[in-house]
Amino acid sequence: MTILIRSLLLAFLYCLCSQAAWAEGWIRYADNDKVDMYFDSFHKRKMGDTAFVWDLHDLKSPAKRSNEFVYKSVGYAVEYQCRAMKRRVLAIKWYSDKMGEGKQQVEEGVVGDWVMITPGSIEKLLFDHICE
Repeated sequence: MTILIRSLLLAFLYCLCSQAAWAEGWIRYADNDKVDMYFDSFHKRKMGDTAFVWDLHDLKSPAKRSNEFVYKSVGYAVEYQCRAMKRRVLAIKWYSDKMGEGKQQVEEGVVGDWVMITPGSIEKLLFDHICE
């Protein structure tokens, strides 16, 4: 990854990671019996074929990490390659309260492997919003 791209990516993540970024703009795109899923429509970015968004999973029941931290929501910074129909997670945040609020116990900068978007999947629902 070039220095310019890495710098842009880090600047983007910094902006999205600030608590102010969690304000208005959440759009619910899916749910199941365990979680309601939202994306941040206000802070999504698309640059050419590449798109970035925060994907927030609001748990219906609290969960606990291995370090005993109890959380009620998880935010994923996700990068998309729209033409190739693939995505990868860039960062994960766990929050003590719903909708990305409360104490932020953990933030991990992770760059996951690229995963293909499967037609009919929940990931495809978000992909359609982000890469439209």
